[in-house]
Amino acid sequence: MKPNISFDAPTDGSFGPARELLCSVWPLSKEGEQLSIGDPVLSNSPVLVGPLRLGESPSTLELPEAGAYLINLGYPNGASFRTTISVAEGEQYRITIPSKRPASHSAGTTTPPTNLIPRVVSATLKTIHLKEPDLEVKVVAQPQGVRLRSLREFAAEVSASSISAEVLERVANADLAHSLRLPNSPVANFKWGYQRRWLVVAGGARNPTMVAYPVGWTDEAGDAFSLSMHRKSKDGSEATKWSVALKLMNPVFGSLIEHLTRRDVQSGREISQSMRGQATTMLYEKEGNPFAAVAGAYLLALGREELDHRCQWMSNLSKWFEWLPDGPIALGWALLREGCRGSPEWSEARGLFLTACSRGLPYYTIGLHVLVEALTLLSMAEPDDTEVRDTLAAARAADVACVRSEPFTTLQVSRFLGLPVQ
Repeated sequence: MKPNISFDAPTDGSFGPARELLCSVWPLSKEGEQLSIGDPVLSNSPVLVGPLRLGESPSTLELPEAGAYLINLGYPNGASFRTTISVAEGEQYRITIPSKRPASHSAGTTTPPTNLIPRVVSATLKTIHLKEPDLEVKVVAQPQGVRLRSLREFAAEVSASSISAEVLERVANADLAHSLRLPNSPVANFKWGYQRRWLVVAGGARNPTMVAYPVGWTDEAGDAFSLSMHRKSKDGSEATKWSVALKLMNPVFGSLIEHLTRRDVQSGREISQSMRGQATTMLYEKEGNPFAAVAGAYLLALGREELDHRCQWMSNLSKWFEWLPDGPIALGWALLREGCRGSPEWSEARGLFLTACSRGLPYYTIGLHVLVEALTLLSMAEPDDTEVRDTLAAARAADVACVRSEPFTTLQVSRFLGLPVQ
């Protein structure tokens, strides 16, 4: 009987949602005093690691024979874990994978005084004196017509709490780390009447962070998202500075977009083409999830393959969801790849990027980076194009103030508002 290896996450909750890690295995042998590494017996095989949900089963990899092996696991955020093991014939070897994230204090184990706070807080209530909490999480609806170039005004209203919001959680005395689950919020029709929402996290009403919130992304296995927050200290200026991470609970798409954030297209493709990846993709296509679809569009746009008929699908995605900035960005980048300065492709791409900016800030961080790069190319090609130049200035300001490592666009509002007005 051949040996097997399986993978466990820490039990302290520090790993976060389950993720698909890419596992490579090399046999080790010793010739005299020299250690030798053979050809890989497994290369970038997806393995599911983390808290399992309904319908998910742990990953097990079969090794060809007993012996010593070098194991490397690649995390979606670019980190890796490497270890050596020695297995006997028929052994079931278990590896505990260390976390690359800080431990979170779950909202389910706290008793924040939320009973004193109304579910919906009107802007008029800001005149009532309440003790500032250590941590407050709200959902804010973005008014229709907020373009990228007018985002500053909207962000200023959010920062000043002069806009109505739904309070999700208010914690008077928070620990250094805190997390909460965001339940499914189904949307009847994504094509018409969709209103964009932001998660707003602040400490003591200071240093707010806005996170693009894909409301309507649902998950049959449970809650769609987890929101993790941590700070360095409870005292001084660091007490109000919360680092915020919005994570998909689905391990396939959660892993895919984390790879995508680093432009690791190849790893993203390997995740999406695994058996779990194909099943999940088919499910989201059936449900008509535009956020999942546009992640696939970014994979196509950033890859090296010919797009052929898929360009039409990307064009439809851009037209069907007129509120979604990411669709035109993905298609525009694909057209820039195909054309050159002065070509019809570049002219069409220019229009797409300006359309994207009229829809506001991209939902995905990678989309904002691609937008800045594309507008920079167009501005260099046509220095007298003032519309592109002015739009590029607005996109750069948002890009500077966003957290580059987060998959969903995460804007540090104080930093954004502190940048010079272009």
